[in-house]
Amino acid sequence: MRSRLLEFEKLRNTRDLGGMQGRDGRILRSGKLIRSGQLVALPENDKTKLSGLIDTVVDMRTDGEREAWPDSVIEGCTYHHVPIVDRMRPGISREVKNVEELVDALMFKPDISLDYMCNLYRQFILTDHSVREYSKFVHILLDEHDKAILWHCTAGKDRAGTSAIIVEKLLGVSDEDILKDYLDTNENIKDEMLNVVSMVKKKANSDSSLIDKSIGYLFGADEAYLDAFFSAMDERFGGFDAFVHKGLALTDSDIVRLEGLYLE
Repeated sequence: MRSRLLEFEKLRNTRDLGGMQGRDGRILRSGKLIRSGQLVALPENDKTKLSGLIDTVVDMRTDGEREAWPDSVIEGCTYHHVPIVDRMRPGISREVKNVEELVDALMFKPDISLDYMCNLYRQFILTDHSVREYSKFVHILLDEHDKAILWHCTAGKDRAGTSAIIVEKLLGVSDEDILKDYLDTNENIKDEMLNVVSMVKKKANSDSSLIDKSIGYLFGADEAYLDAFFSAMDERFGGFDAFVHKGLALTDSDIVRLEGLYLE
């Protein structure tokens, strides 16, 4: 079972985790947990719809991203800044100059692009700052909310995606469903991906299939990234359960509370 894509005029990868099957056959509550891409320059229709759905926004982007592309203000929402990475990391953060440099360097090198992204996902776990920010995020979830909590990065794939994975595992979603849900990003942003590939090929004056593969790795979701993420978790903490207690600083009582808030 997957999360449910929410229809908006501009947003393309905004999903309600409600309906996914969690622990003991219970279902994640609808209208409580929403993952998304950035909320930038939204039309009024989208802002009005979001205002009716959410009361909390967790922005996981860097300071540079937030300054360049500030979130639209959603009426009635509390905003939290939880930057999963402490500095620009091309491939997951989207400061324009650095992304262009990354694409220029790797557009014909899919194998290196794949390795590069796998290493970034490892750093989500191996970097103290990132683990502290994941912990800050899940502790925000412990507060009771009238509406949904929405968390986002830029495309809603890496920082927001791994945060969704952590939430889903905390609530007992199966690894199979977690992977399927993670990979759904590729379908949701496929038009944007095609546009990026087209622009890169035009700039490079090349129609090489290597560009398709490299851009797919740099801007898409891949099972290898989750393998790297959980492999790093095993190395550093000894598995997800230890990560929950040692990294996220959650107690058994906290887990019970999360289940009460988000499972039905």
